[in-house]
Amino acid sequence: MTDLSQRRHGLETLVGAHGDREQLSATVTLEIRAAVRQLNLRGDPGKAGLRTAAEEALGQALPVQPNATTAGPHTICWLGPDEWLVLSATPDAANVATALEQALSKHGAAVNDVSGGQVLLHLAGSGVRDLLAKGCTLDFHPRAFAPGACAQSGLAKANVLIRLDEDGEAFDVVVRRSFADYLLRWLRHAA
Repeated sequence: MTDLSQRRHGLETLVGAHGDREQLSATVTLEIRAAVRQLNLRGDPGKAGLRTAAEEALGQALPVQPNATTAGPHTICWLGPDEWLVLSATPDAANVATALEQALSKHGAAVNDVSGGQVLLHLAGSGVRDLLAKGCTLDFHPRAFAPGACAQSGLAKANVLIRLDEDGEAFDVVVRRSFADYLLRWLRHAA
């Protein structure tokens, strides 16, 4: 596994002067989190032992409710009835995929490291909900998009996964690397 602490996110030409964190407006900050490992996990949670094996390997429960996340050593986002995205910023993140693959080898599950194909943007501040609402049809009101919620949608015509942290104060936006440059420019302009 590659060491993500030295990983480049491909947006250096856009953020060079700002670093990986910048103030988009008076009420929104953006941070590019390149060192977060992203694992796509696919498998039938109804299959005997799969869910237990995955949860033991990860040290936390898989979310089984649609558009929910679980937080612990990792953040795990529900993507579908048989699919999750594991976001891991732990020091041993490089070993998480291997441990998960070994634990699930007898259960017909697939574990793929998708870190190289996606970028995680972390947006914080009191204006984030309004900013996201400018380019997305999801309802970001706190009654509709509660802490720990996640949803796949379009944001400014880019397919994204949007997750609200457990404190309800910051959003993570996961976007394909090929759209990251465009989305970063859109966020700056919209902010």
